[in-house]
Amino acid sequence: MSTLGSKLESFIFGDLIVTMILAVLAYGTVEPWSLTLFELNALLIGVLLAIRFAFDPQSEWSQWRIALPLVAWLMFSAVQFISSLSLDRQATQEATVKLLALVIYFIAALITLRNSERRKKLLVTLTIFGFAVSLFAILQRLSSNNKIYWVRPVSPYVAFYGPYGNYNHFAGMIELILPLPFAYLLSARVSLEQRMLGLLSIVIMVVAVVFSVSRGGMLSVSIQILALVLISVLISKQSKEAAQQAKADNKLTIAGILIAIVLLALWVGYEPLANRFSSLRQGRSEYSVVTRTEYWRGSWRMFLDHPLTGVGLGAFPTAYPAYGRSSVKNERLEQSHNDYLQLLTDSGLIGALIGLWFLFEIIRVLQRQLRHFHQAHSLDRALVIGGYVAMLGIGIHSFLDFNLQIAANALLFLIVVALTVTVDFKPSDEGAKRNH
Repeated sequence: MSTLGSKLESFIFGDLIVTMILAVLAYGTVEPWSLTLFELNALLIGVLLAIRFAFDPQSEWSQWRIALPLVAWLMFSAVQFISSLSLDRQATQEATVKLLALVIYFIAALITLRNSERRKKLLVTLTIFGFAVSLFAILQRLSSNNKIYWVRPVSPYVAFYGPYGNYNHFAGMIELILPLPFAYLLSARVSLEQRMLGLLSIVIMVVAVVFSVSRGGMLSVSIQILALVLISVLISKQSKEAAQQAKADNKLTIAGILIAIVLLALWVGYEPLANRFSSLRQGRSEYSVVTRTEYWRGSWRMFLDHPLTGVGLGAFPTAYPAYGRSSVKNERLEQSHNDYLQLLTDSGLIGALIGLWFLFEIIRVLQRQLRHFHQAHSLDRALVIGGYVAMLGIGIHSFLDFNLQIAANALLFLIVVALTVTVDFKPSDEGAKRNH
């Protein structure tokens, strides 16, 4: 690759990191002003990518294969907008532009994260950022004046937490970050100082989720922690060369994290946590269960009326009033509170097939990586384990909420996917050249 092409890649990578951070801090990038900046920046990256390919026309196009389902979804949403398939063409147009921006960011991540040093930098950045935003969320809750960042007033119907207007979306962000440093501590030999800093970051992130009282978030994070522990135990048993010291470090890490999480969570948020879970005694009559059930029934009827192509990407708020009502007075329901169900309502069976195609591509990469898993460096193994566990967590939470409808979380999800699938375990000179 030419020097200019290499510099362009570095600039694109830096832009991607800054965008990921600012997207979260800008209330999750759900407002018109932040979405506009988000999309304009994607246009800039698209232009830079075109210039970069002009200097390196022999780029490995096979790296883009996992992006093809998203490109197909983008083309389908454009068809919905152009034709009469959408019940709200303006909303579909806006959603298509947003999806185009996400596709550009995803392709940029797939290209720039082929470099192992950049993957390491991203891991460090995510660990520090996850810790910082979690600590901020806890402090803001403890000293809250019912304003985001202590300055911005919000509607009494908005249950904000950290920089997000909804505590579930904060939990979704942590689900995408937490498994990466956790997996690294369990997979790599690190100094005592690094291990302690990593432990502190992980504990604060988990406590922040607990203190958010997001039940979907706590469920997903609990499953993620359990999965990471089980994977660590399984790998330890299978590896004949695993050092006793490494096994002892892992046991100490797991025990330390669990004890610190329980103690801090009980100290910081026992009362709201107890109140939150006490509502589960109401069973099916509990408020969130009643409202979500109503949303899902209305969404299912909407899908049955438009089974093949859906009502149009982004057209859910326009279509829903004919099928149900919002629980919020004088406000329309914007999302179905289930990412899978909303894929069906907005894009129909065609969208569902595209979603399955994307899942198939991820599994295909995982199968290839598993064939050479034990030959990989500890960092790459950690990224693969942490990345797939992160996808598992957000996948579980998506049954109960709409994290992937939030631009900041959708971008973070795609960056984590790119970080995971770009790891190449093949012990070949070709892979080494690609990392340089």
